Amino acid sequence: MKICMISGFAKYPGGVENVVNELSGYMIKEGSKVTIIGRYTKDFVERGQNCTKIGLLPYSVLPPKLRFAQYDKYAYNLKAYKRIRAHGPFDIIHGHGDNCFFSSLLRNNKPFVMTFHGTMKGGLQRKYGSKINPRLYPVFFPEKIAALRCDLAIACSMAVKKELISIYGINPNKISIIYNGVDTSVFRPFDKKSARRFLGLPENKKFGIWVGTNPRLKRLTLAIESVNGLKDTFLLVVGAKGVNFDNVVFCGTVYDKQLMSTYYNSADFLIFPSSYEGFPLVPLEALACGLPIIVSKESNSGEIIEESVHGFVIDSNRSVYYKEKVEFLVNNDSLRNKMSVECRELALNYSWDKQGEKYLQAYKRLLKS
Repeated sequence: MKICMISGFAKYPGGVENVVNELSGYMIKEGSKVTIIGRYTKDFVERGQNCTKIGLLPYSVLPPKLRFAQYDKYAYNLKAYKRIRAHGPFDIIHGHGDNCFFSSLLRNNKPFVMTFHGTMKGGLQRKYGSKINPRLYPVFFPEKIAALRCDLAIACSMAVKKELISIYGINPNKISIIYNGVDTSVFRPFDKKSARRFLGLPENKKFGIWVGTNPRLKRLTLAIESVNGLKDTFLLVVGAKGVNFDNVVFCGTVYDKQLMSTYYNSADFLIFPSSYEGFPLVPLEALACGLPIIVSKESNSGEIIEESVHGFVIDSNRSVYYKEKVEFLVNNDSLRNKMSVECRELALNYSWDKQGEKYLQAYKRLLKS
Protein backbone atom coordinates (compact mmCIF):
# COMPACT_ATOMS: atom_id res chain seq x y z
CA MET A 1 0.00 0.00 0.00
CA LYS A 2 1.32 3.46 -0.93
CA ILE A 3 0.22 6.15 1.49
CA CYS A 4 0.71 9.92 1.38
CA MET A 5 0.52 11.74 4.72
CA ILE A 6 -0.06 15.51 4.60
CA SER A 7 1.37 16.87 7.84
CA GLY A 8 1.75 20.35 9.28
CA PHE A 9 5.47 20.97 9.68
CA ALA A 10 8.25 18.74 8.39
CA LYS A 11 10.66 19.02 11.31
CA TYR A 12 8.64 20.45 14.18
CA PRO A 13 7.60 17.81 16.74
CA GLY A 14 4.17 19.19 17.59
CA GLY A 15 1.14 17.07 18.40
CA VAL A 16 -0.08 16.66 14.81
CA GLU A 17 3.42 15.94 13.57
CA ASN A 18 4.00 13.33 16.28
CA VAL A 19 0.78 11.56 15.32
CA VAL A 20 1.79 11.58 11.65
CA ASN A 21 5.25 10.20 12.43
CA GLU A 22 4.01 7.47 14.77
CA LEU A 23 1.20 6.41 12.45
CA SER A 24 3.56 6.38 9.47
CA GLY A 25 6.01 4.24 11.43
CA TYR A 26 3.28 1.71 12.14
CA MET A 27 2.20 1.58 8.48
CA ILE A 28 5.80 1.06 7.35
CA LYS A 29 6.18 -1.77 9.88
CA GLU A 30 3.07 -3.35 8.36
CA GLY A 31 4.61 -3.26 4.87
CA SER A 32 3.33 0.02 3.43
CA LYS A 33 5.36 2.69 1.66
CA VAL A 34 4.75 6.14 3.13
CA THR A 35 5.45 9.63 1.83
CA ILE A 36 5.21 12.39 4.45
CA ILE A 37 4.79 15.96 3.23
CA GLY A 38 5.35 18.87 5.62
CA ARG A 39 5.98 22.58 5.63
CA TYR A 40 9.56 23.78 6.08
CA THR A 41 11.90 26.73 5.59
CA LYS A 42 13.24 25.22 2.36
CA ASP A 43 12.38 22.44 -0.07
CA PHE A 44 14.00 19.07 0.62
CA VAL A 45 13.52 15.37 -0.02
CA GLU A 46 14.83 12.67 2.33
CA ARG A 47 14.51 9.06 1.25
CA GLY A 48 14.68 6.11 3.63
CA GLN A 49 13.53 2.51 3.57
CA ASN A 50 9.87 2.62 2.55
CA CYS A 51 9.62 6.24 3.75
CA THR A 52 10.11 9.49 1.87
CA LYS A 53 9.96 12.83 3.69
CA ILE A 54 9.31 15.97 1.65
CA GLY A 55 9.72 19.45 3.10
CA LEU A 56 8.13 22.37 1.26
CA LEU A 57 8.71 26.10 1.49
CA PRO A 58 5.30 27.73 0.83
CA TYR A 59 4.87 29.69 -2.37
CA SER A 60 5.51 33.40 -1.95
CA VAL A 61 3.20 34.87 -4.58
CA LEU A 62 1.44 37.68 -2.74
CA PRO A 63 3.43 40.50 -1.12
CA PRO A 64 3.19 40.55 2.70
CA LYS A 65 0.76 43.49 2.74
CA LEU A 66 -1.80 41.57 0.67
CA ARG A 67 -1.64 38.29 2.55
CA PHE A 68 -4.76 37.11 4.37
CA ALA A 69 -5.09 35.02 7.53
CA GLN A 70 -3.28 31.68 7.21
CA TYR A 71 -1.94 32.60 3.75
CA ASP A 72 1.14 30.43 4.32
CA LYS A 73 -1.01 27.33 4.90
CA TYR A 74 -2.87 27.88 1.64
CA ALA A 75 0.42 28.50 -0.20
CA TYR A 76 1.99 25.42 1.39
CA ASN A 77 -0.87 23.13 0.48
CA LEU A 78 -0.99 24.33 -3.12
CA LYS A 79 2.62 23.22 -3.39
CA ALA A 80 1.81 19.98 -1.53
CA TYR A 81 -1.04 19.26 -3.95
CA LYS A 82 1.33 19.58 -6.90
CA ARG A 83 3.93 17.34 -5.23
CA ILE A 84 1.30 14.68 -4.56
CA ARG A 85 0.41 14.62 -8.24
CA ALA A 86 4.09 14.43 -9.19
CA HIS A 87 5.05 11.68 -6.70
CA GLY A 88 1.90 9.57 -7.04
CA PRO A 89 -0.14 7.68 -7.68
CA PHE A 90 -0.95 6.78 -4.08
CA ASP A 91 -3.46 4.25 -2.81
CA ILE A 92 -4.46 6.48 0.13
CA ILE A 93 -4.16 10.23 0.67
CA HIS A 94 -4.34 11.00 4.39
CA GLY A 95 -4.57 14.62 5.47
CA HIS A 96 -4.26 16.00 8.98
CA GLY A 97 -5.83 19.10 10.47
CA ASP A 98 -6.21 22.25 8.40
CA ASN A 99 -3.33 21.66 5.98
CA CYS A 100 -5.29 20.14 3.10
CA PHE A 101 -7.32 22.79 1.23
CA PHE A 102 -6.20 22.20 -2.37
CA SER A 103 -5.55 18.49 -1.78
CA SER A 104 -9.20 18.02 -0.84
CA LEU A 105 -10.78 20.62 -3.13
CA LEU A 106 -9.04 19.28 -6.26
CA ARG A 107 -8.85 15.64 -5.23
CA ASN A 108 -9.11 12.77 -7.71
CA ASN A 109 -10.92 9.46 -7.22
CA LYS A 110 -8.31 8.00 -4.86
CA PRO A 111 -9.51 7.40 -1.27
CA PHE A 112 -9.05 10.56 0.77
CA VAL A 113 -8.93 10.33 4.57
CA MET A 114 -8.87 13.25 7.00
CA THR A 115 -7.92 13.14 10.67
CA PHE A 116 -9.21 16.09 12.68
CA HIS A 117 -7.17 16.94 15.78
CA GLY A 118 -9.81 19.38 16.99
CA THR A 119 -11.44 21.99 14.75
CA MET A 120 -10.17 25.48 14.06
CA LYS A 121 -13.68 26.92 14.16
CA GLY A 122 -14.39 25.16 17.43
CA GLY A 123 -11.27 26.71 18.91
CA LEU A 124 -12.24 30.15 17.62
CA GLN A 125 -15.74 29.83 19.05
CA ARG A 126 -14.28 28.84 22.41
CA LYS A 127 -12.15 32.01 22.29
CA TYR A 128 -14.49 34.57 20.71
CA GLY A 129 -17.97 33.11 21.10
CA SER A 130 -20.38 32.23 18.30
CA LYS A 131 -19.86 35.52 16.44
CA ILE A 132 -16.55 35.26 14.60
CA ASN A 133 -15.04 38.16 12.67
CA PRO A 134 -15.47 37.39 8.93
CA ARG A 135 -11.80 38.21 8.41
CA LEU A 136 -11.02 35.01 10.35
CA TYR A 137 -12.98 32.80 7.93
CA PRO A 138 -9.80 31.83 5.98
CA VAL A 139 -8.53 30.27 9.23
CA PHE A 140 -11.11 27.47 9.26
CA PHE A 141 -12.29 27.37 5.63
CA PRO A 142 -9.63 24.79 4.49
CA GLU A 143 -10.69 22.50 7.30
CA LYS A 144 -14.37 22.78 6.38
CA ILE A 145 -13.68 21.96 2.73
CA ALA A 146 -11.54 18.97 3.74
CA ALA A 147 -14.28 17.72 6.06
CA LEU A 148 -16.89 17.96 3.32
CA ARG A 149 -14.74 16.46 0.56
CA CYS A 150 -13.07 13.54 2.34
CA ASP A 151 -14.31 9.95 2.07
CA LEU A 152 -13.65 9.28 5.75
CA ALA A 153 -13.37 11.81 8.56
CA ILE A 154 -11.52 10.49 11.59
CA ALA A 155 -12.15 12.39 14.82
CA CYS A 156 -9.59 11.96 17.58
CA SER A 157 -12.33 12.19 20.24
CA MET A 158 -16.09 12.14 20.65
CA ALA A 159 -15.98 15.89 21.28
CA VAL A 160 -14.32 16.48 17.90
CA LYS A 161 -16.92 14.28 16.19
CA LYS A 162 -19.66 16.42 17.70
CA GLU A 163 -17.93 19.58 16.44
CA LEU A 164 -17.63 18.17 12.91
CA ILE A 165 -21.36 17.49 12.91
CA SER A 166 -22.60 20.67 14.60
CA ILE A 167 -20.12 23.18 13.17
CA TYR A 168 -19.44 21.84 9.67
CA GLY A 169 -22.58 19.78 9.08
CA ILE A 170 -20.70 16.57 8.30
CA ASN A 171 -22.69 13.38 7.81
CA PRO A 172 -22.18 11.34 11.02
CA ASN A 173 -22.03 8.15 8.96
CA LYS A 174 -18.68 9.09 7.45
CA ILE A 175 -17.06 9.95 10.80
CA SER A 176 -15.09 7.40 12.81
CA ILE A 177 -13.47 7.98 16.19
CA ILE A 178 -9.88 6.82 16.60
CA TYR A 179 -8.12 8.20 19.65
CA ASN A 180 -4.48 9.19 19.37
CA GLY A 181 -1.92 6.64 20.52
CA VAL A 182 1.24 6.61 22.62
CA ASP A 183 4.58 4.86 22.30
CA THR A 184 4.33 2.65 25.38
CA SER A 185 7.83 1.25 24.86
CA VAL A 186 9.40 4.68 25.48
CA PHE A 187 6.78 6.23 27.72
CA ARG A 188 6.79 3.67 30.53
CA PRO A 189 7.29 3.71 34.29
CA PHE A 190 10.76 3.37 35.76
CA ASP A 191 12.43 4.18 39.06
CA LYS A 192 11.51 7.68 40.22
CA LYS A 193 14.67 8.13 42.30
CA SER A 194 16.83 7.32 39.28
CA ALA A 195 14.92 9.81 37.15
CA ARG A 196 15.34 12.55 39.74
CA ARG A 197 19.03 11.85 40.21
CA PHE A 198 19.54 12.08 36.46
CA LEU A 199 17.70 15.43 36.33
CA GLY A 200 19.28 16.79 39.52
CA LEU A 201 15.99 16.98 41.41
CA PRO A 202 15.60 16.31 45.14
CA GLU A 203 14.20 12.90 46.04
CA ASN A 204 12.26 13.98 49.13
CA LYS A 205 9.89 16.49 47.48
CA LYS A 206 6.65 16.16 45.53
CA PHE A 207 6.59 17.24 41.88
CA GLY A 208 3.77 18.00 39.51
CA ILE A 209 4.54 18.48 35.83
CA TRP A 210 3.04 20.74 33.15
CA VAL A 211 4.00 20.18 29.50
CA GLY A 212 3.25 22.45 26.53
CA THR A 213 4.54 25.05 24.09
CA ASN A 214 1.53 27.39 24.28
CA PRO A 215 1.29 28.68 27.88
CA ARG A 216 -1.85 30.70 27.21
CA LEU A 217 -3.84 27.89 25.57
CA LYS A 218 -2.59 25.31 28.08
CA ARG A 219 -3.21 27.75 30.97
CA LEU A 220 0.23 27.55 32.57
CA THR A 221 -0.68 30.32 35.02
CA LEU A 222 -3.52 28.20 36.37
CA ALA A 223 -1.17 25.23 36.80
CA ILE A 224 1.31 27.41 38.71
CA GLU A 225 -1.45 28.71 40.96
CA SER A 226 -2.45 25.09 41.67
CA VAL A 227 0.80 24.41 43.54
CA ASN A 228 1.39 27.91 44.89
CA GLY A 229 1.97 27.89 48.63
CA LEU A 230 2.01 24.11 48.99
CA LYS A 231 4.84 22.92 51.23
CA ASP A 232 7.52 20.76 49.58
CA THR A 233 5.53 20.61 46.34
CA PHE A 234 7.00 21.89 43.07
CA LEU A 235 5.86 22.26 39.46
CA LEU A 236 8.12 21.22 36.60
CA VAL A 237 7.38 23.32 33.50
CA VAL A 238 8.49 21.62 30.29
CA GLY A 239 8.24 23.38 26.91
CA ALA A 240 7.84 27.00 28.02
CA LYS A 241 10.64 29.41 28.81
CA GLY A 242 10.92 31.19 32.14
CA VAL A 243 13.00 31.88 35.23
CA ASN A 244 12.63 29.64 38.27
CA PHE A 245 10.73 31.17 41.17
CA ASP A 246 9.21 29.97 44.44
CA ASN A 247 8.20 26.35 43.76
CA VAL A 248 8.22 26.53 39.94
CA VAL A 249 11.08 24.97 37.94
CA PHE A 250 11.42 25.76 34.22
CA CYS A 251 13.03 22.85 32.39
CA GLY A 252 13.20 24.24 28.85
CA THR A 253 12.11 22.56 25.63
CA VAL A 254 12.51 18.80 25.37
CA TYR A 255 12.39 17.11 21.95
CA ASP A 256 13.89 13.73 22.82
CA LYS A 257 11.20 11.20 23.76
CA GLN A 258 13.39 9.26 26.18
CA LEU A 259 14.32 12.45 28.05
CA MET A 260 10.66 13.46 28.11
CA SER A 261 9.83 10.08 29.61
CA THR A 262 12.45 10.75 32.28
CA TYR A 263 10.73 14.03 33.19
CA TYR A 264 7.38 12.30 33.50
CA ASN A 265 8.92 9.60 35.70
CA SER A 266 10.48 12.20 37.95
CA ALA A 267 7.03 13.65 38.70
CA ASP A 268 4.18 12.46 40.90
CA PHE A 269 1.27 13.78 38.81
CA LEU A 270 0.42 15.80 35.71
CA ILE A 271 -1.49 19.10 35.67
CA PHE A 272 -3.04 19.80 32.27
CA PRO A 273 -5.64 22.62 32.47
CA SER A 274 -5.80 23.35 28.72
CA SER A 275 -8.65 25.54 27.45
CA TYR A 276 -9.13 23.67 24.15
CA GLU A 277 -7.92 20.35 22.71
CA GLY A 278 -8.92 17.61 20.32
CA PHE A 279 -7.31 14.72 22.16
CA PRO A 280 -3.86 15.72 23.45
CA LEU A 281 -0.81 13.48 23.60
CA VAL A 282 0.62 14.83 26.86
CA PRO A 283 -1.96 13.20 29.21
CA LEU A 284 -1.56 9.91 27.30
CA GLU A 285 2.22 10.04 27.69
CA ALA A 286 1.87 10.82 31.39
CA LEU A 287 -0.58 7.93 31.88
CA ALA A 288 1.81 5.59 30.09
CA CYS A 289 4.51 6.60 32.59
CA GLY A 290 2.15 5.83 35.46
CA LEU A 291 1.21 9.40 36.38
CA PRO A 292 -2.25 10.27 37.69
CA ILE A 293 -3.53 13.23 35.67
CA ILE A 294 -5.44 16.34 36.68
CA VAL A 295 -6.99 17.67 33.47
CA SER A 296 -9.54 20.20 32.30
CA LYS A 297 -12.87 19.08 30.90
CA GLU A 298 -11.85 20.86 27.67
CA SER A 299 -8.87 18.52 27.24
CA ASN A 300 -11.29 15.68 26.37
CA SER A 301 -8.99 13.25 28.21
CA GLY A 302 -11.99 12.61 30.43
CA GLU A 303 -13.45 10.53 27.60
CA ILE A 304 -11.09 7.67 28.45
CA ILE A 305 -10.20 8.03 32.14
CA GLU A 306 -12.20 7.00 35.19
CA GLU A 307 -12.57 9.65 37.87
CA SER A 308 -10.43 9.00 40.98
CA VAL A 309 -8.95 5.89 39.31
CA HIS A 310 -6.67 7.45 36.69
CA GLY A 311 -7.00 11.07 37.75
CA PHE A 312 -9.45 13.93 37.92
CA VAL A 313 -11.36 16.05 35.40
CA ILE A 314 -11.92 19.67 36.45
CA ASP A 315 -14.90 21.53 35.00
CA SER A 316 -13.72 24.98 36.04
CA ASN A 317 -11.02 27.53 35.22
CA ARG A 318 -10.45 28.32 38.90
CA SER A 319 -7.16 27.13 40.35
CA VAL A 320 -8.70 26.30 43.73
CA TYR A 321 -10.30 23.16 42.26
CA TYR A 322 -7.00 22.02 40.76
CA LYS A 323 -5.17 22.73 44.01
CA GLU A 324 -7.68 20.62 45.91
CA LYS A 325 -6.80 17.59 43.76
CA VAL A 326 -3.07 18.34 43.95
CA GLU A 327 -3.23 18.33 47.74
CA PHE A 328 -5.24 15.12 47.71
CA LEU A 329 -2.60 13.34 45.59
CA VAL A 330 0.34 14.79 47.52
CA ASN A 331 -1.09 13.61 50.84
CA ASN A 332 -2.09 10.09 49.72
CA ASP A 333 1.04 8.21 48.69
CA SER A 334 -0.50 4.74 48.79
CA LEU A 335 -3.54 5.77 46.74
CA ARG A 336 -1.33 7.62 44.26
CA ASN A 337 0.82 4.51 43.82
CA LYS A 338 -2.30 2.41 43.24
CA MET A 339 -3.55 4.92 40.68
CA SER A 340 -0.17 4.76 38.96
CA VAL A 341 -0.66 1.07 38.16
CA GLU A 342 -4.14 1.75 36.79
CA CYS A 343 -2.83 4.61 34.65
CA ARG A 344 -0.25 2.38 32.98
CA GLU A 345 -2.84 -0.32 32.32
CA LEU A 346 -5.15 2.22 30.70
CA ALA A 347 -2.40 3.62 28.48
CA LEU A 348 -1.56 0.16 27.16
CA ASN A 349 -5.00 0.13 25.52
CA TYR A 350 -3.91 3.13 23.43
CA SER A 351 -0.52 1.98 22.19
CA TRP A 352 0.28 2.90 18.59
CA ASP A 353 0.16 -0.78 17.68
CA LYS A 354 -3.51 -0.85 18.68
CA GLN A 355 -4.48 2.56 17.33
CA GLY A 356 -2.47 2.06 14.13
CA GLU A 357 -4.31 -1.20 13.46
CA LYS A 358 -7.60 0.71 13.58
CA TYR A 359 -6.30 3.11 10.90
CA LEU A 360 -5.05 0.20 8.80
CA GLN A 361 -8.45 -1.49 8.87
CA ALA A 362 -10.10 1.81 7.93
CA TYR A 363 -7.77 2.10 4.91
CA LYS A 364 -8.58 -1.47 3.82
CA ARG A 365 -12.33 -0.84 4.05
CA LEU A 366 -11.98 2.25 1.85
CA LEU A 367 -9.92 0.40 -0.76
CA LYS A 368 -12.54 -2.36 -0.95
CA SER A 369 -15.47 0.03 -1.32
